[in-house]
This record gives sequence, structure tokens and C-alpha cells, in this order.
Amino acid sequence: MRTALIFVLLSSPTFAQSAISSPVIPEACGPNVEFAVKADRTQHSLALPEAGKALVCFIEEYKVGPGAIFTPTVRLALDGKWVGANRGGSYFSFSAAPGDHHLCASWQSRSAEISSQYSLMGFTAEAGKVYFFKIAPRPGAYEDQGDAWSKDLSPVNADEAKYLISTLPLSLSHPKK
Repeated sequence: MRTALIFVLLSSPTFAQSAISSPVIPEACGPNVEFAVKADRTQHSLALPEAGKALVCFIEEYKVGPGAIFTPTVRLALDGKWVGANRGGSYFSFSAAPGDHHLCASWQSRSAEISSQYSLMGFTAEAGKVYFFKIAPRPGAYEDQGDAWSKDLSPVNADEAKYLISTLPLSLSHPKK
């Protein structure tokens, strides 16, 4: 009887909910990857889209806040595959096939609490077109937990994007081994 009671308690939903669980990773993001990132300060323009594809440009607009001690790295995934990362104010671009796509932006951090913060957005790509998306990390604060950062992934019009690209370095990133 005791064994049956222990089995029932351990398999109950209440007990299962209190167990430590892994964070849910959105489908648009994919498995955790860390990037090494360098800035090329000589590049301030975009290539043309590949034939039959769209070009997607990802811009991180980071403004250093008072007392900032680090520069955030933000990764971007397309349809569950990480395609690159920015560190601080920078940009990079990549090709995408025509059709519906899902973007995921996430902090790159050793802290699971920070790296599991996601910004998600869908869009439909057309061959030959250029799509601009911006993420703007901002320092903030939790009401009761101290320091926090917010980030908003949003589409950007071509005029603003071209201006930002003219002032920012190109981000060169590759997965760390």
C-alpha cells in the first residue's frame, strides 16, 4: 500500500509541475549555439539579393547606457536555424528562399535566464526583395528582481535601415566550436 501511495504521489501533475524543467525553446529558434563575433568597420553596404531569393538584413541598434559594463550579443535564427549574431551596434545579412519564415532573436549568454529570452516574428519573403529587421537592446529593471534588459525585434523601413547601415559596422560571426 505504501509503495502504491508513493507511486501515485510521484506521478501526480502537482509533483511533476514542481520538478525543475528545461526552458521551452520556440520552434523558430533551434538548439543553443554560441557565436564568435567580430566587427568589420570598413563595410557599410548590402549585397544584392541572390537570384530567386530575398535578402534579410538584421540590425542591432545598441546605445550604451550609463554604467554599462558589457556589450550584448544577440543571435538570429531563421526557421529554427541560427544564421548569425551581432554584438553591439552592427548589422549582417543573409539570403532566404521565398515563402513564409519565422525569425527568432535571443541573447547569447551563459545565464540560462538571459539566454532563454526570445523575440519572435514571422514574415513572408518574395524573391528579389530586401527585408530589414532591427533589435534594440535596452537596459531596464524588473520591479522586484534588479537589473534586466529588454529587446524588441521589429521590421524597419528601408530609409532608416540604410541610414543605420551607413553608421554601423558589419558583423562577422561564426559558431564557436
